[in-house]
Amino acid sequence: MNEQEWFKLYDETKESFQWFISKYFPLRWERLERLRSENDQRTMIKIMNDVWFELPDNKFNIMVNPRGWNEFLNLIEE
Repeated sequence: MNEQEWFKLYDETKESFQWFISKYFPLRWERLERLRSENDQRTMIKIMNDVWFELPDNKFNIMVNPRGWNEFLNLIEE
């Protein structure tokens, strides 16, 4: 997936996972949106990886599969 495709996927799916980033890391959500307006994919992916690592494992995993989880993983696995 090239950078433009990644941004398109982010824009189309961000509302599905915004809730858990905003809930646990509100300042990071604001930063992600700012970086999106600057087209800084590299830093966005770094922040999203940090979020993935810091989320509670018992609530955010493939078995529980909360709303937006697959969309979020698709972005950080690219």
